[in-house]
Amino acid sequence: MNNEIEWLVGVDHDELLKLRFDRFRSIELSKTLLQEKCSKTNIQLTDAVINEKAKGLSSAIDSALNYWDIKGQSLNARILSRYYSLLQLTITEEVSAITNNNGLKEIQKHTEQGHGLTTFSQDYNDNILNNYYCYIRHDGHFYHYLKHLNISNLETITHIKKIDKVDDESRFHLVSLADLFRRIPELNTVLEEYTGEVPLSLHFGYDSSSNYAVEEKLREEYTKKTGTFIIDVPKRETSKITTYVEIYTSSQKMNIEYLKKIDTPFDNFKLIKKNKDEEGYISCSFIHDNTGIWWDHIPHYKSSYSATTYIVPLLKEVNDSIAINYMLLYTLSIIVRYLPDMWYEIVQGKYANIGRLIDYYISIYDHVIPHQMLERITGKKLYLSFPGGFDSPV
Repeated sequence: MNNEIEWLVGVDHDELLKLRFDRFRSIELSKTLLQEKCSKTNIQLTDAVINEKAKGLSSAIDSALNYWDIKGQSLNARILSRYYSLLQLTITEEVSAITNNNGLKEIQKHTEQGHGLTTFSQDYNDNILNNYYCYIRHDGHFYHYLKHLNISNLETITHIKKIDKVDDESRFHLVSLADLFRRIPELNTVLEEYTGEVPLSLHFGYDSSSNYAVEEKLREEYTKKTGTFIIDVPKRETSKITTYVEIYTSSQKMNIEYLKKIDTPFDNFKLIKKNKDEEGYISCSFIHDNTGIWWDHIPHYKSSYSATTYIVPLLKEVNDSIAINYMLLYTLSIIVRYLPDMWYEIVQGKYANIGRLIDYYISIYDHVIPHQMLERITGKKLYLSFPGGFDSPV
């Protein structure tokens, strides 16, 4: 049995996830989790540290589940409950980490300094998606959560002073609602319909045709050199190699010119057509170390509601899905709590298209983010199957 994998079978996967979170309301089961994590590494924590972490983990999980279980059906209640639940789950993730000695008492001190984000608007009545912003503060919970995630260059991407205008100094730090929605891979296929915006996460895969042509050339060169025919691709004796990647576009606006402008590890974009009547596809090159498998060298994301995607880094540093969802939910929660005029326009006014997108987003969030957070907290890959399904255990 692989102890790094947890395989659950049931009809209601969301209920299964809640039950697996619920076990950590028990301090003893939280302690067992921490001990198991220590046993798999060379990191050893004292009994006192494990006891404090177990108490904190139990408390934070209890708080997260209480927010999660709020039954309110209104969209604003759903936003607030998901935000505060995710806040508690990110605290839980930090407490459950065995790479630090911190219990809940130490980590919640960061929250006492603030949530670590602030919002700013510039004439949002004109364009709410691109004129309502959040930015990362140089203190508070989110700042320390990014440190926990080992996000580099925090001194550059965080902002100490309050931003009160958009200028050359502040522009880099400001993250618009559009910036956030465009980086949610689960929204890729619907984003342009709701907003007119183009995604900033790219569904990609292996370009079989282009790579096959390169492999054939390598085989021919090997045969000429050795007089021996081989089926396997000869190993290339270079530190860097090129793999060709196919970009699966979800929008007509996601063309070669667009792809050249955004921050990706890809280059040499070309439109490939086998004949003049087909739409074709965009191929590009990816240069990487000559070790392992090519996709291991690309930061990529996948969920049950999203194909394999590359998320264009936020502020050139942040492509962690939980961090991006946290920033989006925080920004929406501020609108819900403190800007009733804007919220009215989103729910049933001129920005009702955004309201419908938020509704769609929250519905998908409920099936995706809890799954990811449970994996982070336990350190185990989680597979969910339906009874009798082809992928259920035999």
